[in-house]
Amino acid sequence: MKNKNIILYAGKTLGNLVLNYMIKNHSPEYLIPNLDDNGKDNLLHESTIKIAKNNGVKITNNKKLINLCKKKTIDYIICAGTTIIIPQEILNSCKNGAINFHPSLLPKYRGRYSTVHAIFNGEKNTGVTCHWISSEIDKGNIIYQKKFKIRNFHTAKDLYEIFTDEAFILFKRVFSKILQNKKIKSKKIKAKTKYKKKYLPNKGQIDWSWNGKKIFNFIRSMTYEPFEPPSFFIGDRKFYIAEEKLIKKNFLKSPK
Repeated sequence: MKNKNIILYAGKTLGNLVLNYMIKNHSPEYLIPNLDDNGKDNLLHESTIKIAKNNGVKITNNKKLINLCKKKTIDYIICAGTTIIIPQEILNSCKNGAINFHPSLLPKYRGRYSTVHAIFNGEKNTGVTCHWISSEIDKGNIIYQKKFKIRNFHTAKDLYEIFTDEAFILFKRVFSKILQNKKIKSKKIKAKTKYKKKYLPNKGQIDWSWNGKKIFNFIRSMTYEPFEPPSFFIGDRKFYIAEEKLIKKNFLKSPK
């Protein structure tokens, strides 16, 4: 097998799973970590930077990668749990293309907080989409999709953990094709897109004029320990709806 130059944009639990798998099978040429990764573990997951450094994987950023692309061929880019937008200049320089794993059944719920909005809107199913990255966010051709049910007891954290497990399975499937030089088939997105902005529903606050079902869905959609739980105001006082074990901990800020 000819050695391939693969760039990995990675973060969160999915990114760590992918990075560890690649280290064992075909290490990435460079890692571009999320901006909020300072090299230390947080309340949710191990630092991707720490894993890379402990295993000799070089770390870079978009600016440096643009210059690198001018000097050597990049065969593939893989994005797993990343919050970094890849510049078009880098995408254009990649020989075979860039692959991403999105937490919804595209074209539904493009953009951020896909699992949150799916629960809030009362969806019965969602899933994971493995797709090529194009010039428009989450509009590239679809490689694989896997559907799974949204149960009445599922919270945003539950759903994202299911997504992570299913996305890792799809990653291993497509990565095997890359290593074996097999053609990666894909299909165009034909249906109209259902796009959600990069903000949480109602800015994370309960509207008590909603019906009971909508409030229930909202609370589930906003429950993702250790991030800030759903809240509401009485006068100028802010209250949270959370389990006792959660409110005793520090909250994480949502990644930018």
